[in-house]
Amino acid sequence: MTCGKRKAAGFIFSFALCFTQIVLLWSCASTPKPAASTEEPVSVLEDEEEPYVPSEDETVSIPIPKQTSRSYFSTISSTIMAQVENGSPASLKQAALSLRKSGNEGYEENEKVLLVTVTEMLTFAYPSQNVNWELPSVDRSNSYIGALDSARNSIYDSSTGNTDFLTLVLPSFVLLKDSVSSNYYSMAESALTQALQKRKDSVIANYLMGLLQEKKGNLSSALSYIKTAFNGAKDCIELARKLADLSYKNGDYAQSYATVQTFIKTYPSDNTLLSVGARAAYALGKYDEAEELALRANQLEGDNLDYVLLRAQILMKKGDYIKASSLLDVYSRTNRTSRDYLLLRSQLQLEWNKSASNAAETIAQALALYPSDSDVLLRAAEIASASNSPVGGKTALQLASAVLEKQSDNLSALSISIAEQVKAGSWSSAYSLSSRLIARSDAPSGASHTHADICIALGRTEEAWNLASRLYEQNKSDESCQQTYIKALIATGRSEQASRLIDTLLNSASARMKSFLYYQRSRLDATEEATLADLRSSLTANPRNEDALYRLYELYYQKSDWRRAQYYLKQVVALNPQDARLLRLNAELDTLLRK
Repeated sequence: MTCGKRKAAGFIFSFALCFTQIVLLWSCASTPKPAASTEEPVSVLEDEEEPYVPSEDETVSIPIPKQTSRSYFSTISSTIMAQVENGSPASLKQAALSLRKSGNEGYEENEKVLLVTVTEMLTFAYPSQNVNWELPSVDRSNSYIGALDSARNSIYDSSTGNTDFLTLVLPSFVLLKDSVSSNYYSMAESALTQALQKRKDSVIANYLMGLLQEKKGNLSSALSYIKTAFNGAKDCIELARKLADLSYKNGDYAQSYATVQTFIKTYPSDNTLLSVGARAAYALGKYDEAEELALRANQLEGDNLDYVLLRAQILMKKGDYIKASSLLDVYSRTNRTSRDYLLLRSQLQLEWNKSASNAAETIAQALALYPSDSDVLLRAAEIASASNSPVGGKTALQLASAVLEKQSDNLSALSISIAEQVKAGSWSSAYSLSSRLIARSDAPSGASHTHADICIALGRTEEAWNLASRLYEQNKSDESCQQTYIKALIATGRSEQASRLIDTLLNSASARMKSFLYYQRSRLDATEEATLADLRSSLTANPRNEDALYRLYELYYQKSDWRRAQYYLKQVVALNPQDARLLRLNAELDTLLRK
């Protein structure tokens, strides 16, 4: 190649390199734009057109463009950017105040974009905030405002490029919408995690992450993020509502109620606070306060029947069944198939009307409508256990077992299952379940006494003795502890000690306790005459003592006195009309008496 040709080639190469650098510099200084995509583009909607909302199974997204190293807002004060990234109502207002200028003049383009972005962040995330300043006109097709516009249309805009804190956070404003496609969750979580790594105390990033975790069903994690957000904006009503609600859902009723009490003075007509506060007060046993809050919510929204049910639930807990029944009648005029209505109606029929058959009929309707609902299954098990009869063709044990398949640690279902196993004499199965129950710190107070009875029935007398003696030492004046201790004394052959304790307790015992003591003493009597005398004394103190009635049946049956045996057995049957074993024994006596 000649010297002239080499010079010409060098000149062309230098010119091309210089031109490329100029183009790159111009590109870096411009506003981030969505990259070209091979997918169907998201069009800008006209004002009069209906916004497009994707279905649950459909995700609208745009490929992420290559990241740039220079921030679009690099020329704006770091103090203002810190306020924007904090994202609390107060910090966003302060950032807007610092950015505002009179008229539409004097703004740099990125200042106009940031001011509009900040204002829309404020009104989107915190609707209670009042925005009264004028905004400059701006091209809304940029990545920042565009992401918010997409979020309002229930779309997660993945085209922002994630080049800075705001492009990471703004697409997740879609989580503020009630209905959001779950297809967006992984993208939102990844972006918000990166944003929190940049600014872990950001109110807006923690708020959005809390909403995401709630939508995913991670309520404990959601509460943690919302608490962090609330700590950075303790006067924010939107965060207070969410904190009260999530605290309630996580079982922290005290925190939920305290949050409501703090904000209800400033927002006395906020039905979200009133509703959550009523439920939290109810859970805390503050029934008067719960009724007041529920009544206020009901007065504000008279056509909201959920508050009618809530009031009925509270009134039933207070024992005001007449008012509760009236409210349920009001509700039933509009809806007779609601799950919560059927649960409350069946409870009212069982507790107030004392009609197990009506309660069973009502809860059977609920079972037909909601066959897999754990609360319905549990209520059906409770009614079946109380009435000793099937509900919806299923026994109490079958219904309780169905609950345990879904919730293996459900206390009520465990207790019912144990009680039904005891009734059936299935002691080994009862022992297995009871051992699980008493190992828990939140086990019901009577669980240990039942476990001691099961141990005695299985011949595990030492285990029964160790448990009963420990309970008795802890509270010697408690009747349940006294009864369990006496049964363990007799089971382990400590007859003299049991007899002395029975004689000591008899004089000052209640009628029901006397009935128990006479029955236990009958087991220690040396003669039939003394046994019969103590059993009759037991029934004088409590004519419904099943143990004494059944023991008298056994004694007369052994003597072949069929008529007297049936007299006592029929009284046991009257107390347990659905017990198949007792019915079978009674039928046998009918046969013997006909001979």
